[in-house]
Amino acid sequence: MKMKALEFFPVLFYGVNFSQDQVMPLCEEIQDKKEIIKKRYNDVTVTDGASSQVDYWTDFLNTVELLEYEKLIEETSSQFLPEFRCEHLKYWTGIYEKRGYHGTHNHNPMLYDVPSCNMSSILYLSDIGHTEFLNPRQSDEIYPSMFIPSEMGKMVIFPAHILHRALPHGKKDEEKIIVSSNWQILYNLKEDESIFNMR
Repeated sequence: MKMKALEFFPVLFYGVNFSQDQVMPLCEEIQDKKEIIKKRYNDVTVTDGASSQVDYWTDFLNTVELLEYEKLIEETSSQFLPEFRCEHLKYWTGIYEKRGYHGTHNHNPMLYDVPSCNMSSILYLSDIGHTEFLNPRQSDEIYPSMFIPSEMGKMVIFPAHILHRALPHGKKDEEKIIVSSNWQILYNLKEDESIFNMR
């Protein structure tokens, strides 16, 4: 696993790259559970009276357990950065076929929920499509957004309030698969530090 910090907008995004050997067991587990994920999404949308979105499924409201993903989360949490306390809160899977998309959204609409997520992540399990992240500084006409391409084994960790979206990838007979997460990442204050004397 490799990690680096990248500054956009300027906002810090963190990139984690898992090897193919690390993510293949997860890909196989998702393939085995794909129909359960789709059924959970379809059951929820029918119950809510909402129409099922074309070519898109997620188990966000009723997550299917992914043991292989939980191993990757444990590794990421333990190696994030020594000065931060990193707590994983929730994960869910997204499956996009040719016309599948996820409209503009963020992962922290309820800022004061407990526990509140302040960071989110997307782990890409295919090389199809991209995610568009919108600049929180809306007056910036030079860099209104940035696109991060989907690459197998790449995880992007970003502030949960950043608006983002996934547009249709348009590739016939291919699926874009991701696993998203919400995190609470806090600065680890040493005993002799306080918010007022930090430099």
